[in-house]
Amino acid sequence: MLVLVLFVGDAVLNGRPLTSRGLLQPVDRLNFAGMRLGRDMSRAKARQRRFGEPYALMPLLMGTEKPLPLGNADAGLALTLEELEEYDGRPLPRSGEPAPLYLAVLGRIYDVSKGAAFYGPGRSYHKLVAKDASRAFCTGCLEPECLIASLDGLSPDQRKEAFKWIELYEHHDKYKLVGRVRNPNNGASEEEREEIKRREAEWEAQQVEMAQEAESRKTYRPFKLR
Repeated sequence: MLVLVLFVGDAVLNGRPLTSRGLLQPVDRLNFAGMRLGRDMSRAKARQRRFGEPYALMPLLMGTEKPLPLGNADAGLALTLEELEEYDGRPLPRSGEPAPLYLAVLGRIYDVSKGAAFYGPGRSYHKLVAKDASRAFCTGCLEPECLIASLDGLSPDQRKEAFKWIELYEHHDKYKLVGRVRNPNNGASEEEREEIKRREAEWEAQQVEMAQEAESRKTYRPFKLR
C-alpha cells in the first residue's frame, strides 16, 4: 500500500495522469537508466577488447571517455529514408527469408540483423528499425511522434546519447556499419532544391512540435531491458 501511495504522490506532483502508464513512470525511468547502463557496459567491453582500454567503464559512466574512430559511412550503401523502410525484417516475396534489419542514427546506417531477438518484428526495439529515429535514441521515447531524425530542442546531454549509441553499433561484435542515409533530391535544380528544403523545414518543425508534446506528457514508456 505504501508503494502505491508513493507512486500516486509522484504522479500528482509531476502532473501525470493516474493511469497505469502515469503511475509506472518512475519504474520506466529506472528501466531507461538500466538500458543505458547495459549499453555502456557493452561499450566498455568493446573498448577493452578492441582498443586496449582495461579500465574503460568508469570514464564511460562519468562521461569523460574519448571518442573512438568511426568507419566511413560514405563507402557503403546510400539509401533514402524511403528505401530504408524496406529493411524491416519482413519476409521477402521470392525467397520467404526475412529482409535485413537496418536502422540509422544521425544518418549512419547499421545492420542489426544478428540482434533479431531485440530488433525483429514484434520485439522490444523493432520501432527503431527501418528509419532514422535519432531523437528516440536521445530521449528514450518510443512513441510514434518521437521516432524522427531531428534533434531540435534537445539538450547537449541528450544529444550525446546518440553518439553513444553510434559507438555501440559501430564496435559491437554483432552489428556493423553498412552505409548512410542519402538525400533523394540531389538531382533537382537549385530552385527545386530550395523549395524542397523549405517544405522539409516546415515538415520537420511540425514533427519536432509533435515529438516535444509527446515527450512533455511524460507518460511514454522508455526503452526497457528484456
